[in-house]
Order: sequence, then structure tokens, then C-alpha cells
Amino acid sequence: MSTPLLQPDALSPSTYDVAAVSLVDGPQRSACLQWLIENRTTPTTWGAPPGVNWYDSYLSTYAAALALYDAGHRSLAEPALTALAALVPAAPAAVLETLTFGGLVDALDRLCAHRGWPLPEHPQPVRAVMDRERVKWDRMRAWDGFLDPARSIAGYCAERVYGDEHIDTAAFLGAFQAPNGSLSNAPAASALFLLEVERRGKNAASEHVERLRRYLHTCRVPLGYLDWVPHFTTAWTVMFEHAAGTTPTPAPAALDALSADLNHPSGLLCTVSTLDGGLTIPGDSDSTACAMLAARITGRNVPDSTRLDTLYDASQGCYRTFLFEHDTSTTTNIHVAAVLALDGRHDRLTQVLRWLTHAVAEGRTPCKWHLSPTYPHGELARITAAIDHPLAAALCTEAVETLLATQNPDGGWGLHGSTAEETAYAVHGLATAAHSHAHAYAPKTTDALGAAHNHLTTHPPRQTPLWLGKTLYTLRPLIPVLHRTATAHAEQML
Repeated sequence: MSTPLLQPDALSPSTYDVAAVSLVDGPQRSACLQWLIENRTTPTTWGAPPGVNWYDSYLSTYAAALALYDAGHRSLAEPALTALAALVPAAPAAVLETLTFGGLVDALDRLCAHRGWPLPEHPQPVRAVMDRERVKWDRMRAWDGFLDPARSIAGYCAERVYGDEHIDTAAFLGAFQAPNGSLSNAPAASALFLLEVERRGKNAASEHVERLRRYLHTCRVPLGYLDWVPHFTTAWTVMFEHAAGTTPTPAPAALDALSADLNHPSGLLCTVSTLDGGLTIPGDSDSTACAMLAARITGRNVPDSTRLDTLYDASQGCYRTFLFEHDTSTTTNIHVAAVLALDGRHDRLTQVLRWLTHAVAEGRTPCKWHLSPTYPHGELARITAAIDHPLAAALCTEAVETLLATQNPDGGWGLHGSTAEETAYAVHGLATAAHSHAHAYAPKTTDALGAAHNHLTTHPPRQTPLWLGKTLYTLRPLIPVLHRTATAHAEQML
């Protein structure tokens, strides 16, 4: 099955982004507001249920309430703002934080202050994340690469510019404006940045600002938190088709684009793509590693994996996904380990596997990019099953045992009920381990794979938001790929 080059609606809707774009005057506003009114989770909340991810619920509800408040829908907005604090648990468990959460809440607070709106009193867990994000933003702003889109994610989180008088908005826009007029292909970042330009009243009618304004005026509703991600599905389709033993058949244009971006002079593949003439979000080690694996599988030219080393943290013995990130990602290092093994970089591979071993032993296996622990465990089993290294063998065993212990009674996997996506990650991990090391894993995985196959063939796949961006989202084209390949992989092992 071919993967198209462009998937403009690849990401599921982001309440936060729809709300932010509605704050900009223009023809898109009425559609945004109508969507917000029609897509409440409860009468006073938006986004994920708080029990699934209160960060998502909190940010989505705050942004939607402000959008409706601004539009005069006070009867909807005021109860939501009043109930905002109740979304935070009294004793917050180890729930994964959505990306840049504190900075986005901070930006919405500054918007309230400048417009004279009531300012919510945020609970302590929210304030703690806001404080941490302020420190990170100050560090980024003082960095000599702050306006370098090949290294800096400042454009992606351009909401932080709102109310920050230290930022030269003309220079910032010049650095991070994408060819389609947006700031780093991020609708909410684009909207809050434009509001800051208009608040200052300086350069508000420049050619660059007009392009930004046109982008927002022509946004389709609903919006994802990025407006396109052309390479992710291509790379993952190839990886999981290959894992299932079928021949990957991505659209030639999609694979050509991925291969070209993989060899971009910036050194790292950018999720949002550089082929349209602009680089406004830096490449990252995880996207690059997955693209390298896909390119190898399809016989494309693969650059030397040493380019990943720009994000190697020697003090930790692991790879960071981006610069300035708070927490290192387990799955980034799992995918990088696969590349290091293929390249025969055994010393570096040992360091990464040792870091993963410590992470597993300390319970630090949840992935910062994904809500479900099944994802990192499935990928850990799938990748380490193919690596000839004693640390890899131990990690594979640990991942297999965890997957077997967390299978739901209905045969699937899922943190909040079984989903096709989570079940697929588990199936690919277990089936790959059983295929590579039949004597060790085949007997104990047969029943689990049989139950999983039954689940996959009797439950239609649902698009459940599990990925962690600024809000939770689903990568829509990935779900049928995972469902199809996992079903085939399970059948092969039965």
C-alpha cells in the first residue's frame, strides 16, 4: 500500500491550536469558534479526560475558554475558567507532561494580563512546570543559536514571544517563517506571535507579517498542532512493513522526499521537511534514526550515522532528541541503537544500551513522546531482538516479559483500554523477538500473539490520541499501517 507524499490532515485535531487561531481576527474565526462549541469533552472541559492526561485537558480547556471569552461567549467560558483548577489531581501521579506545557500556559496568562481579562489561579503543579519552562526559555534566549532554525526550536514555541519585549519580532519572523507563511508550521505559535506583533503595532503591515496573517486566515478547521508532517508515516510504514516480512511500498515521491531530506546539509532530518525551501524546525535524532532505518530497508543512500552525534550527551551516555530538552527519550535511544548496530559502532552502541539498561532498571521506560508504556516496550523488544549484544539480549527479555504481563483480558494492549496502535507495538515486539530467538520466546508468546490476532481481527481500529505534542494527538495515517502489519506479523507466528 503506497504512502502519499503530502498528508495535510495527518494529525488529529488540536483544541489548543483551534482556540489560538480563533483569537486572530479574520475569516477563519467563526469556523474555529463553532468547532470549539461543538467539540467539548464535558460542558466545561476540552481535550483529553483529566484522568487520561490532565495536562492536555488543562491547556485545551484554558485556551478554548479564553477564545470563547474573547468572542463574547461568556456563559461557556466563565464556568470553564472557574473549574480549571479542579482538573489537576490533588496528588498528581506520574502523568506524562505535554510538550512546552508550562510555556504555553504562561503565554495565555500574559494574553489575559494584556487584555485585562480575569487571570486564573493556577494550582502548584501547574506553576512548577511554568517556572521550569521560564528557566528553559531564558537559557534559549541567551544562546547564540536562538535564531538559527537549523538548531533552535524557538519558532515551534513562538507563543513564548507574546509579551516578551526582549524579542525582536522582525528578526524572529525572518528566521522562522516557513514558505507557507506560518511560524515553523505551527498554527498556535503563528497565532500568538501575530497577536504580539499587532499588540506592539510595529511592522504589523510588513510583507512578512501579511504572509503570516494570510496563513492564519486560510487555516482549515480543525487544525493539528503542526500543519503537516510528510516523513513520519513514510519511515514508519517502511519499518513496520519490513518487521512484518512484507515488501514496503511507499509512494516513490514520498521516499524520494524522505531520502533527500535525510541528506540535507543541516545534518538531521526535520519532521516537517525542508524540501519546500525552508528549514524552520531543526532536525532531531529520533526522526533521523527512523529515516535512516527506512532508507536502508529500501536501498536508498544513507548518510554516516556520526551526524547523530551532535545530539550525543557524553555525560549521560545517551542521545538527546533536541537541544535543551529536559528529559531524554527512551525511544529515541532505542531507534538510535538500531542504527549504531547496523553501522558497527560497537563502543557507542554499548554506551546507549547501558543507558537503556539503567533506565529500565530505574523504571524510566515511559517515552516522552507517547502516552502509553506499551510503545517503548514494544519498540525495545523489536529493536533489541535484532542486535547481537549481551545488553540487548537482556533488554529484549525484560521488554518481552513486561509486554506479556500487561496484555489486557481482551487480547489487546492499552493504558486506558485496548487500542489498535498499542496492540500493534506489542505484537511487533513479541513477534520479532519470537522470530529472532524462537527457542527463548516462541513458546511463551504463542498464546499472547493468538489472543492479539483475535483482538485485531474482531475490533475495528480507532484513532486514539496517544502521541504527546503540545496536546495529545493521533498520527492518522499510521493507524491502518500498524493494524495491517501487526495482523500479518501475528499470523506469521501462529
